[in-house]
Amino acid sequence: MTNQEDISHYMGLAKDTLLATCAKVRKNLQDLFPEIMILLLVMRKKNFTQMAKYGKHNEHTYRSAFRKGIDWCVYNTKLIRELFDTENDLLAVAIDQSYIRKAGKKTYGIGNYWSGCAQAVKHGCEITLLAIVNATQKDAMAFRAIQTPGKADGRKMSLTDFYIKQVKKYSKRMQRITHNMVGDAAFSTKHFTDSMVELGFTFVSRLRKDTAVRYLYAGKKTGKRGRPKTFDGYIDFESPDLDRMQKIDSLSGDDGEYYTIVANVKCLKRNVRLVVWYPEGLARVKSGGYRLYYSTDKDMSGEDTMAIYHARFQEEYLFRDGKQFTGLQDCQARSKKKLHFAYNAALAAINTAKVAMARDDKYKGMSLASYSMLMHNMFIYRRIIEVSGIKLDKKKNNLILKDLRALSEAAA
Repeated sequence: MTNQEDISHYMGLAKDTLLATCAKVRKNLQDLFPEIMILLLVMRKKNFTQMAKYGKHNEHTYRSAFRKGIDWCVYNTKLIRELFDTENDLLAVAIDQSYIRKAGKKTYGIGNYWSGCAQAVKHGCEITLLAIVNATQKDAMAFRAIQTPGKADGRKMSLTDFYIKQVKKYSKRMQRITHNMVGDAAFSTKHFTDSMVELGFTFVSRLRKDTAVRYLYAGKKTGKRGRPKTFDGYIDFESPDLDRMQKIDSLSGDDGEYYTIVANVKCLKRNVRLVVWYPEGLARVKSGGYRLYYSTDKDMSGEDTMAIYHARFQEEYLFRDGKQFTGLQDCQARSKKKLHFAYNAALAAINTAKVAMARDDKYKGMSLASYSMLMHNMFIYRRIIEVSGIKLDKKKNNLILKDLRALSEAAA
């Protein structure tokens, strides 16, 4: 691939993926969609006004395009299957929310939501992202973004019920990739855990430190009348019975010690695979100096449980990259359809960039920031040449492109 083909490679991938995943796509959208995807990657401020300045169409054309319906699940699934080995890699569906900065009173979904960055409730919007995280490659790909409706938009159910509803809606599609689901401690409730198990997922999450956990009784039956003994006392995590717990030697080291056991979590009313992490080691444990993680699959190993939970943090990078590089919170629209398109397009642009970089060895080790800068330099150069009508000879052209590439070679 030559330098001249950098942008064509990215836009061609976006167009080919769209055509391969959507049964009927209008001709105008076939040409406009790849342009939108590259504009989201190269522009500094990703809104309709800037699209009209950078792109080849007017502002109304881009606004109209954002009303179109695209099956983002199918589009992203094709990219996920190309980047991840869905047969051999340890994958999981990660669910998380992100606060979206947004002003106004008439925007769909506007309300007060928790901002983890500000550690406060702020006025704006919120999206729920279902992503596929890869514990083997330590990477993540967006699957579907759903905007949380505000109470003014007629949402009568609780936020937890809304999240469960969205997982249920896309569960069949996600289970074609993986049956594992992971969420942070906010989702470690009985209602959410039971719902995930009913849908056919193995759910991995983290428990509160003060959660009541009981040993399972493994002794002989007494033969007496009455209900058989099920539990054998509560676990004191500051001085546990090590004869009942198994140390995970492959994980234990400088970052602490890991122990695992099949136990009963009282608040979940369920037996789970429990993993206990002592950051300072069990011998030096202080009050509350431990973390509790669990998997609803009792046969899952402690190593896989921790690998899946740690992979959950890869989803945070999708939010970060979307806000920094692809305009996740720059959209000017107020309607539900346009916002839905904007959020999913911003995250799909990241997926497309990852696959584009994976296809060519010259992008190996390049960060999304460097790749975005490279595409920006190439895009501006190409636009100047197109508008001015200058025809450079091949030798001079390659020298200029080489200099532009050098500007983008920041550390990954």
